[in-house]
Amino acid sequence: MLTFSTVSCYFLSTSIVAADLKIGLPIKEAQAVLAYQKNSDQFQHVSIKTIQVMMLEGKNFYLYTGRATCPHCRNFIPKLLQTAKHCKTPIYYLDSENTNLNVALSHFRTHYGIRTVPNLSQFQSNQLIKSLDKPSQVQNEEISHFLLQ
Repeated sequence: MLTFSTVSCYFLSTSIVAADLKIGLPIKEAQAVLAYQKNSDQFQHVSIKTIQVMMLEGKNFYLYTGRATCPHCRNFIPKLLQTAKHCKTPIYYLDSENTNLNVALSHFRTHYGIRTVPNLSQFQSNQLIKSLDKPSQVQNEEISHFLLQ
């Protein structure tokens, strides 16, 4: 039997957690989304406009495209974060949450063949140099090899 204080503590902790999370998601999924967002904050967030400038400047860079509501992205991002830190490789992050609402994002993904997420690709100038095959299924060693190759 629950006492009033146990119920209030549970309610309070649930309310605190729920306040930081997206409304309408089950608590467990909302917590996973929040963890993803915290992980993605470790990367440099970029817009399509920023990517275009980097390309015009001829920069060589790695771009991770993903979204918080993608379970495969949520599984991949901790491995990418750990490996990128180990390899000391900067990763830029493109949030693809609203691809269908963002014409520039949709065009970019179509132009470079980014059909699914997660996606990890290397760009130089206006060219896609390489993409990691099936990133949601790879281990840290494969990510490391991709970044250092």
